[in-house]
Amino acid sequence: MCYTTFMHNSFYASGFLYNLKTHQILLLQSEHKDNTSPSWSLLGGEAAEGEEAQTAFQRIINEQLNLNLKNKNIYPIYDYFHETQGKMNFVFYAEVKNPPAFNSKKKTLSWVSFDETVKLPFSEHTKQDVIVGERVIKLKRRIDNNLQENPV
Repeated sequence: MCYTTFMHNSFYASGFLYNLKTHQILLLQSEHKDNTSPSWSLLGGEAAEGEEAQTAFQRIINEQLNLNLKNKNIYPIYDYFHETQGKMNFVFYAEVKNPPAFNSKKKTLSWVSFDETVKLPFSEHTKQDVIVGERVIKLKRRIDNNLQENPV
């Protein structure tokens, strides 16, 4: 099923921005109310009723970061049923060439390399999302490099 046409009553869309120049991803640090150490997560949120998965991700990034993403820069990573949320989660990444500085008093956002992510505390689902995301990005880079070297 195509990510852009999937519509469901209730699902979650999440993901990260990928900086093409620095090869870093933008993650969100979450503070816990119970004074436990903070953890890192992807940007994400609930889809609106009747909203397509990619459109939901695009809207969520706009709401959280005030950044308008172009459809051509958004790529699906994968999807799965998230047991804790009790709904599907569609994971995306968006390529950005010159990302603006993100200032948020409510959220801590940081650009990190995939190598740095191994040191960050994640939930199991988020850890898996980052690992699979890195593999998808590396595959896309290999394909793009191959197409440049061997044009069709």
